[in-house]
Amino acid sequence: MIWGAGIVVVVAAALAVVLLLLPRGSTASAQMRQVVTESASHVDEGAPLSYRNRPPSSGMHYGTLPQAQEYRMWDTPLSPGRWVHMLEHGAVAVLYRPDLCDAACVQQLGEFYDSAPRSTVVGGVRHLVITPYQDMDHAVAVVAWGYVDELDQMDKDRVMADFKSKVDASTAPERGAL
Repeated sequence: MIWGAGIVVVVAAALAVVLLLLPRGSTASAQMRQVVTESASHVDEGAPLSYRNRPPSSGMHYGTLPQAQEYRMWDTPLSPGRWVHMLEHGAVAVLYRPDLCDAACVQQLGEFYDSAPRSTVVGGVRHLVITPYQDMDHAVAVVAWGYVDELDQMDKDRVMADFKSKVDASTAPERGAL
């Protein structure tokens, strides 16, 4: 009986050590909330834009898509007319407010971009844009067609979970088409 109890204690201790040493994955889950979707209308490049939601996740946009080299924007804001069009095609936009997202936040956004998986629908590119955007109340927002998640500080795991939950989503009206 003593030997049996001793074996149980040793096995339990070994199991506890193994569980403590195993790498842990992110426990973050997607926090995207659905918002009212506006009509997907194309307007001329440079035309005035207005949106119901801040930040916008659907609605009027310019008829041209940004080139692949423009997908990763840092200092120069990409017009909502361009990135909303990307959302229509299944991309995800990560917006940051420069006065609320400091240098460390921007660095984390870059690390997120570099680790984001490439699209399986659109030619192996990262179907993602990161751009400064001033007209929002939070430091960072993850935006997909009809969905938004707003954060007061950068959370790489949560942003990644949001991205993975909505990139190339079938809810995008022109998913995958370029």
